[in-house]
Amino acid sequence: MVGDSSLKIDLYLKSTFIDIKKSLGRFIAVVIIILMGVLLFVGIKSVGPNLELTADNYFTKYHLSDFQVVSTLGLTEEEQRVVSELPGAQVEMGHNFSYIDETHNLILQVYSYQTDTKQNNLEVMKGHLPQKANEVVVDYQLKETYSIGDTLTIQDDNLKQTIYQVVGYVQTALYMDVDERGVTNIGDGVVKGFVYLPEENFEMDAYTTMYVSFSELQQESSFSKVYETRSLEKQTAIEDALNPRQSARLNEIKADAQAELDKNQAELNDKTQQLNNGINQVEAGLSEITKQYDQLKEQSDMLAMQIGEKLAVSQFGDGLTQLADKKAELTQQLADLTANQTELADAQQQLTDAQADLDEMKKARFIVNNQASNPGYTEYQSLSERIDAIANVFPVFFFLIAILITFTTITRMVEENRKEIGTLKALGYRNGEIASKYILYTLLAAFIGTTLGVLIGAKLLPLVVFEMQKVNNIFPVYTTKFFPIPILIAVLSALGSTLGSALLVLSRNLREKPTALLMPKAPKAGKRVFLEKITPIWNRLNFFQKVTYRNIFRYKARMILTIMGIAGCTGLMIAGFGLNDSISAPVDKQFNELVHYQAIVSLSEEGNVDKATAILNEHSQVNEVMPVYSEQMTIREKHKAGQFATVTITDDLTDLEKFVTLHDEKTGKKRNVPETGVLISPRIAKTYEVAVGDSLALETSEGTLIEVKIKGMIENYLGHVIYMTQTYYESVMKQPITANTLLVKTEKQTNKQEQSLAEELIDSGAVLNTTYISDQIAKQAIASESLGSIVAIFIILSGTLAFVVLYNLTNINISERERELATIKVLGFYDKEVTMHIIRENVVFTIIGILIGFVVGQVLTWFILTMASSDMMVFPMIIKRNGYLISALMTAIFSGIVMWVTHVKLKHINMIEALKSNE
Repeated sequence: MVGDSSLKIDLYLKSTFIDIKKSLGRFIAVVIIILMGVLLFVGIKSVGPNLELTADNYFTKYHLSDFQVVSTLGLTEEEQRVVSELPGAQVEMGHNFSYIDETHNLILQVYSYQTDTKQNNLEVMKGHLPQKANEVVVDYQLKETYSIGDTLTIQDDNLKQTIYQVVGYVQTALYMDVDERGVTNIGDGVVKGFVYLPEENFEMDAYTTMYVSFSELQQESSFSKVYETRSLEKQTAIEDALNPRQSARLNEIKADAQAELDKNQAELNDKTQQLNNGINQVEAGLSEITKQYDQLKEQSDMLAMQIGEKLAVSQFGDGLTQLADKKAELTQQLADLTANQTELADAQQQLTDAQADLDEMKKARFIVNNQASNPGYTEYQSLSERIDAIANVFPVFFFLIAILITFTTITRMVEENRKEIGTLKALGYRNGEIASKYILYTLLAAFIGTTLGVLIGAKLLPLVVFEMQKVNNIFPVYTTKFFPIPILIAVLSALGSTLGSALLVLSRNLREKPTALLMPKAPKAGKRVFLEKITPIWNRLNFFQKVTYRNIFRYKARMILTIMGIAGCTGLMIAGFGLNDSISAPVDKQFNELVHYQAIVSLSEEGNVDKATAILNEHSQVNEVMPVYSEQMTIREKHKAGQFATVTITDDLTDLEKFVTLHDEKTGKKRNVPETGVLISPRIAKTYEVAVGDSLALETSEGTLIEVKIKGMIENYLGHVIYMTQTYYESVMKQPITANTLLVKTEKQTNKQEQSLAEELIDSGAVLNTTYISDQIAKQAIASESLGSIVAIFIILSGTLAFVVLYNLTNINISERERELATIKVLGFYDKEVTMHIIRENVVFTIIGILIGFVVGQVLTWFILTMASSDMMVFPMIIKRNGYLISALMTAIFSGIVMWVTHVKLKHINMIEALKSNE
């Protein structure tokens, strides 16, 4: 008996595979929908963490330091000792400087290399590391410029020799971006690459950089919140440890410099004394010779009057000649000594100036830079964070649609088998035995869909994204990992939409009696629809249109589901296009609508405004120049990490309007800089939870804390900005300031023209650096391209989902109404008329779904952009017409393809089988 029961169940379960084969299209559709939902959800949720994991693995492998410490007065072993005493600190010292390779017209950053270094190890791409004093390794990105075996000439007082041989190409975690190498204050200010020389080549009085790592931080991901918090604590600890060294370092330098000055002064005094003695002696000798010459000349003249000039000359001529020659010789000696006296006076002035500079020398400033200060780090981290933000919204919505359609499909499948379930109950099958078939069916669909989705999503999709943007960073291998939480959510959701829907319908059907299940469900009764009450419209509709609208309102659940599916997919596509349009919008908004200058010139000293302006005005491509005071200040509020803000200060508000446009954040109206108080960007207010009327604490680059009053918020998309008048700043700062920056408006320039102008400005000595807006635009464009690959995947998958959803919903519609359609065919309707019976409804659903999808897309785009915006970048919502048009067109095309497939399928409906299906 048990054997018969077991055989019976086995045969029943085998019928599952027969059903799958009979309705293979539906099974595949369910699998594809689950696969796509899981793929996108797991895949996009894995991209950001995998990007961070890739960077972390590289940092760990090559021991990237947590901090780089530099000082305005250099670094010594005493600073190394102080920082080394911090718990868990590992400290290494190094040298570096900027150098212009005039042969290739490149600015290089020259670093010292030590074989026993434990931080910032180099990755050898080709060749080998330096083994001799005259060997050098070069930035891998300069492999086309320097060949292995070439000689590189570096003529600099910091080095013992000048000729080096290139022996390899390297990469370093200090430069994770392939293009960005930082800035400097020589040449055009843009570093193009780096080289490493053996430490023994350097002869510098002090170290330039201190590399610091903490064992506690090395165990954490560089991108984690834990690392961020602890890194801030360690940075504060380093700053506190070095604070006492600020004055001590100044005193050490002053003591050494003063000793050298005193020595030079003593030598100069000795030389001056010797010179003065020499001058006195020569003047005395000259006076005596002149006196003798005059006496002899007088005697010669008197004798000439007495005996004649000829006899007088013969007697006194030789003596006068000798005295004249001697006088001329002493006069020349006096002239030479006087010239030497001028040189000594100049030397004395130089010593006096040096003494004045030494007396005015400020105490050392120790600048502690964390990993985020490394070139390319912030951009890479921002990319990861934005992908994470998008992954929290877009794939979730995508997955919800997939779940909804899957739920509907499985529900319909179980409902179609009511008669079979009733038959099995009548034959004595238990509820669990009946349910096992549908559980197996749904588990198979869920297992295949989730397995493929997880594998493709976790392994393939992140690799595709990495391949699209790997040209921007140095990482040779992209690390992929299975992250359990997204996978668990995806698996549970897939099971809920398949197994859950099956169990829900089964629980309802299995409670019914076999006789009820064997009888077909009564069709919904026809009734008047709301449109019939609007007589002028209803009377103008033909018969087929009336039937269509009655069917639409008769099956409201089907109508709502179809419209929701189409609207959701259309909304996803529009959101994809919206993201693509909005990602690049901050650059366009910032540098076309708000900022109207093309360059920022940072002056080397206060008072160089006229010199730099004169150089700029000589160039025909320069239109206008405006001097301002600009400084990168740190926002300091309690319990919040400090962030930099660009503070622009000027009293010339009329000229300022030509260079920047200040719009009120809410109204969009123009704002003027207030006489008392400041204008800030909205992200400052959001990050530090301040509002108009509140005070904001700022720390200057010199470490002075000031408080300013917030008078308004202005539109801004990149970074933090603050504007105030010079009068107001001087009142809160309690000291006067002069312009240290020039804002420059130019005609459109080529890169070569920009570089030439920057070099001329820096060579003048009046300028520290020139920053071009075009460079910032190019950098942001690269970041936008990196996100563009993600958006492209969204659009493609959304379009695919739209097609699958339309196909699946149409199939459900046909299967539900097979008897109705067969009846119409029996009544004599042509195939095209039968197809139009379905198509008219689909057209209405598609149009309504597209229109609602426009709204859904806008809301979804806004929400994603809100999540993706960071403290330093705000994305305005922009969806171009093409986005709406292409999304609607793709939905319409997919709908058309589905309608054609529907027409083919309806032509092959077996009318007899359909009409007797309930018998």
